[in-house]
Amino acid sequence: MHPILHGKNIVREVNVAYQFGMIFSVIDDRMGSYPSECVVKFLTLALKCCEDETDARPSMAEVVRELENIWLLMPDSDIKTTDPMLSGSEKAMTSPSSSSNVNNPFVSSDVSGSDLVSGVVPPITPR
Repeated sequence: MHPILHGKNIVREVNVAYQFGMIFSVIDDRMGSYPSECVVKFLTLALKCCEDETDARPSMAEVVRELENIWLLMPDSDIKTTDPMLSGSEKAMTSPSSSSNVNNPFVSSDVSGSDLVSGVVPPITPR
């Protein structure tokens, strides 16, 4: 859906559906089937990112961490198993932010952004 189409704002439409417990009515059927817990967490996160007040929106590191946590809830998540493309040292990494001892190089434990998936902290320059 376009952000604004025929006078309808997608964020407003999703927010109203969310508030009335009708969130699944706004999801495109072509998206496939996902656990409802994951859908609700994802949409809750997306709506937090759309807050008007800057302080009410999560940081990008918090967004990444929440997306990683949602990914872990997915039943067929490759992230739960060892990836054949990872080196031995990457496979040995553990997830301090996870409640279990799952070997997972993709889960962040620090919101500073220094341990995100890529390991790269992009320089931020003022506009």
